[in-house]
Amino acid sequence: MRNDLVKPRSQVDSSFPQKMDEARLWREPPRESDFVDKRRENLLPVIAAIIAIVFGAMALIGMRERIVRVLPVATALYSAMGLKVDAIGLDLRGVTSKIVTEGQRKVLTVEGEIVNLRRSANRVPPMALAVRGPDGRERYAWTAAAPKMRLSPGESVQFRARLASPPADGADVLVRFAGLDEAEKSVR
Repeated sequence: MRNDLVKPRSQVDSSFPQKMDEARLWREPPRESDFVDKRRENLLPVIAAIIAIVFGAMALIGMRERIVRVLPVATALYSAMGLKVDAIGLDLRGVTSKIVTEGQRKVLTVEGEIVNLRRSANRVPPMALAVRGPDGRERYAWTAAAPKMRLSPGESVQFRARLASPPADGADVLVRFAGLDEAEKSVR
């Protein structure tokens, strides 16, 4: 081993560890605000995502009628969440049924009112009616045209549908708008 490469102890800078310790001691400690700033920087994307989700959910709930008009399958999703969706803006009110005798035959008469719930004019689809038995199964079904094809905002119109020789075991009548199940009204 060569002795000229190894420095004697007297030549080694003995202040080196001391200088390092002093630098550590006198260094400014990290400020608490630095940690807060870093945490804030890390939380900003999370907070932005939460805000976006909240506003998105509010939009999906608030605009559910428009969404269902564009995407009718969404009605089942809103119903599963317990939210009512009135996709057509019409309501059936005061629906009654009775059997009257005209001559020797019986005639089922169904009456009620169609109300436009929208703030704009609304098209009225045909009505689908069905006589159901005690077990809930349809015995006879038919469609009837609405008395008016279009209703003004808030307007209502009376309707009457008749069926000659209704099924003898009919227990109730189901009235809805043709092709739309959300406006169902069952009458006994």
